[in-house]
Amino acid sequence: MSLLNLNTPYERRRIIHYGIDGNKVVRHWYEVQHVVGALYKSRATKNEYNEIVFDLFILFDGVKDGILYAREMKHPERYTIEKLEDEMIRYGYDTTEHFITSLDSTMERQQWIGNVMIEFVRQFNTGKADEYATYRENLLHLREEREQKKAAERQAEEEAKRKAAEAAILAEKAKYLGWADTMTAVRFGKVQSTLEKLVRVDGKIVSKREFIINLINDGWKPVQKDNVVTYYGSRWNVKQSKPKTEYKMERDGFTYTVNKTEFDFAEYLISKREQEDRTDG
Repeated sequence: MSLLNLNTPYERRRIIHYGIDGNKVVRHWYEVQHVVGALYKSRATKNEYNEIVFDLFILFDGVKDGILYAREMKHPERYTIEKLEDEMIRYGYDTTEHFITSLDSTMERQQWIGNVMIEFVRQFNTGKADEYATYRENLLHLREEREQKKAAERQAEEEAKRKAAEAAILAEKAKYLGWADTMTAVRFGKVQSTLEKLVRVDGKIVSKREFIINLINDGWKPVQKDNVVTYYGSRWNVKQSKPKTEYKMERDGFTYTVNKTEFDFAEYLISKREQEDRTDG
């Protein structure tokens, strides 16, 4: 026979379960009907999808309060009394003695035993209830230690990543020979996007940073020209551009046009070299 056809009378029984906060153990009354052995079923209701739902409880003879076995089960027509009875026996929920054996196995597997289960057991075996309570506290302590260890490992890993990132940034800044040492991350990012671009010079591929360094080492100097205008249009309609600043690298009458970032880097290198020369002198 399926649970859909269950016709045993309803009775009021008290059930131990967790309160709204999920931690406090409370007791509430329910109307239940006997299924088989220690198994009882609640009155059926319908959920938001118009499905029949019900709860199952464990209530041992001679034990005042029961516990929840399964919440909001559906399709009572799929569950037969015979199948549920076999399940209760298999899990060790058919007698108080087997229930204790099942919880002892739970401890051996180092699995969780909650306060509701402990309060339920306390009704018929106080010694085991105390043992389970001690086990629960020890397990909580072990879990806390594991979490603290994991947190410390995560912190150490994050710190290592942070230091590695800082070291990588310092290594990148070192390529600029002191110019980028005090730059903010945003400013340095913009500098890199300009000066780490690759260019071909004399058949070799180098970064613009290396190109500027090589120019300075070869005697080129940065030159800034302000208010430069250019003319365009036809000779009958000559037009003049707005004044602008030009940045160049010059040597022996030859020039390279550079942008403002390249010019600033070149100026820094000239200034650094002059300072080193004065110190050496």
